[in-house]
Amino acid sequence: MATDRPLEREYEVPPDETPATTCPYCGRPFRSERYATFHIGVDHADVCSEDEREAFEEERGDEEYDLFTFHFKAAVSVFLIYFLFTFIYALVWAG
Repeated sequence: MATDRPLEREYEVPPDETPATTCPYCGRPFRSERYATFHIGVDHADVCSEDEREAFEEERGDEEYDLFTFHFKAAVSVFLIYFLFTFIYALVWAG
């Protein structure tokens, strides 16, 4: 049976932790400001302020750069490992 209202979620914070921040719109706790910024930009995009929107766009740009850097390093690593094994294979079979 489908309902028109969104699912309500409960979030439990461990007793020895204090959330760094909470969402001003839904009260969800977050361990860092960055997570809260992403949450507000995605889940509350229609009601967030212009400053919150700009912070989200900036964080998203940083995230895209970090992801590009990770992919570049992964591709270079695979490339180097491929040639390392090729070189070792050539030495073993040519020797």
